[in-house]
Amino acid sequence: MKSQDNTEGSTTFSFNTSDDYYCLGLWLADGYWRASSIGLTSISEQLIARFSKFLQKISPNHQIKMRTYISGKRKHKAFCVYVNDRKMTRLFMSLKTGELNIPSEKLIPYLSGRIDGDGHYDQKHRTGIRIAYGNMFDAQRDLQLILKFEENSASLYVYKHAGTWVIYLRKIFLQKYLSSLCLYCIKLLPRRD
Repeated sequence: MKSQDNTEGSTTFSFNTSDDYYCLGLWLADGYWRASSIGLTSISEQLIARFSKFLQKISPNHQIKMRTYISGKRKHKAFCVYVNDRKMTRLFMSLKTGELNIPSEKLIPYLSGRIDGDGHYDQKHRTGIRIAYGNMFDAQRDLQLILKFEENSASLYVYKHAGTWVIYLRKIFLQKYLSSLCLYCIKLLPRRD
């Protein structure tokens, strides 16, 4: 996946590595954007650190900025890391609103980013992995990517009152790909508490 022509003096960027696609999935889940800024918001310092390295890679000529604030009812410390780069903002927004072509060999890292951003792994009740979406467009687009990769591997549920769409990865998919997802996904690492 290549970026558009260089119009702002930044170096051009192409999605090539597994980490690039992981960060794309993470950004689509928890991304931050303004008119000329692109970044990530999260309460996870690990995710912020990982995305900061990605920002340094894609926008080496721009200063990376970070702000900290208190988030939500539980009063978590949250972070927002971002860079002011119009070209990258335009590129990422085109991926958010347009067609998304993920090569099949990069789908697992992409899904891992989505899981780390808006996913949940439930080992206790064995419901597996689910990824929540705030709009139907994102959910249906990801569902099509997953089903193209592996038939009958996921299902989409709509929770109307919550205004949420949820993709459930089926057990057959998890049996085949859980170990691959664990290579990238921080939420799937064993807990250390």
